[in-house]
Amino acid sequence: MSMQSKVATRSVLLGRNLIPEGQSTLCPFCLLHLETPQHLFLHCHFLWDVWSQILEWWHLRWVCPASLEAHFEWWMESRFRNLEKNLWEATFFATMWSLWLARNDYVSNNASSGAGVVGERIKARVAMWIKAKFNIKVYTVEVFKVFLLWN
Repeated sequence: MSMQSKVATRSVLLGRNLIPEGQSTLCPFCLLHLETPQHLFLHCHFLWDVWSQILEWWHLRWVCPASLEAHFEWWMESRFRNLEKNLWEATFFATMWSLWLARNDYVSNNASSGAGVVGERIKARVAMWIKAKFNIKVYTVEVFKVFLLWN
């Protein structure tokens, strides 16, 4: 089973006959394309801005990969080491999770967050996750965020 069939986007729910008749299957952000995992996490212009911002923090530029699997593989093949590698990997998962939460908040509550707000949430999640993983107690999450590589 591919990564794409595990994310309950509208296209996946439609394929499982779980979308009520008449409910839109379009991406809630752009309203132009079917909401597939690939579109939602990679190709939607709103989420593209978030990924680009994240990679800018790491002083990287990117070309959008063809699939979520290719994106994940590229991300995990990093040449970072030690804490930097942990930060890099946590950034991927925090970004995916934050994008999914932003999507759900938008769909459920009509609450729209800009790319900058989502980016700050990603930084906070990375800081919390790394603090927990390495049992870093000396800094608050806010102070720890300042020390992250993309400061």
